[in-house]
Amino acid sequence: EPQVVASVLDKQQQSCGGHVLKALVTDVLKLSGDAAVMRLNPHKPPLHYFDYFLKLDWEATISQRGERSYRTADELIQVAADIDDGKAPPSVTQHRVLAGTFKVREFCSEEEGSDGAWPLLTKVKSRSSECGYQLLEGAEQLQDLLRSKVHRLLYRWAEEYRKHWP
Repeated sequence: EPQVVASVLDKQQQSCGGHVLKALVTDVLKLSGDAAVMRLNPHKPPLHYFDYFLKLDWEATISQRGERSYRTADELIQVAADIDDGKAPPSVTQHRVLAGTFKVREFCSEEEGSDGAWPLLTKVKSRSSECGYQLLEGAEQLQDLLRSKVHRLLYRWAEEYRKHWP
């Protein structure tokens, strides 16, 4: 709603009609592990094994509809030089509402659930104190949708891995 966004962005309400909430994965904080394809018997299909630890950074942000919600490296460097005495800004987005991590301790071929999903731990690290309840609630719902998308992408990666190495 324009009035909620206007209070966060410090703008006039009339100029905030085209803003939306977006959620995105902003960084792969850690990816470690290995994968192997083993053919024990030439007459049987190979065994596909993988075992990774994966930690992703995510953010929910307010941005203009149709525009990218993250800042480029040049923009981040400029912000660091202008405002933060050379320190990196806390967010790759300009108007972060909610931020945190998704973590899969064992993204493993042996641990795949019956529904094709791995346990994905979610941690919220930052909530904007400038946002109202409505905006935070919307950001949390969006974070849940992003989490589902990450689940689908992990499942798709595992399927492609198995198909690529027949």
